[in-house]
Amino acid sequence: MVVAEIATGYSALRSAYEIVKGLKDTDDRVKLNSAVIDLQEQIITAQEGAGAARDKIREMEATIAAHEDWNKIADLYQLKDFGDGTFAYELTPGVSNEPLHLACPNCFQSRKRSILQFFDTYVGRRRYECMVAANR
Repeated sequence: MVVAEIATGYSALRSAYEIVKGLKDTDDRVKLNSAVIDLQEQIITAQEGAGAARDKIREMEATIAAHEDWNKIADLYQLKDFGDGTFAYELTPGVSNEPLHLACPNCFQSRKRSILQFFDTYVGRRRYECMVAANR
């Protein structure tokens, strides 16, 4: 999660601060060089944490955008009862330039739009088939 990456970066910066604070009165060159190396490692750790947090935020923004895009598409349809327990999502007339059509309810619930294709007529009723479900 983003919080873990931020916490890692914060912890590394806090450690770096403590190292710098301890250096202010150090005259020992070996101790100073060692502390500088530790400081560099803490800075790198903080940068990695910040980079990981940025990547996770971008990923979350992309997920949110995909949901918003789907919601725009889903708002164009309404679930319609065709009787005998048969349902499909129907494009609401007048909301799009697309021809009127039906969408598979199973695919629709999975946030996918699969336009149902005419299959045949059975006992006076038109039958449609989802091409996505047919290919599974």
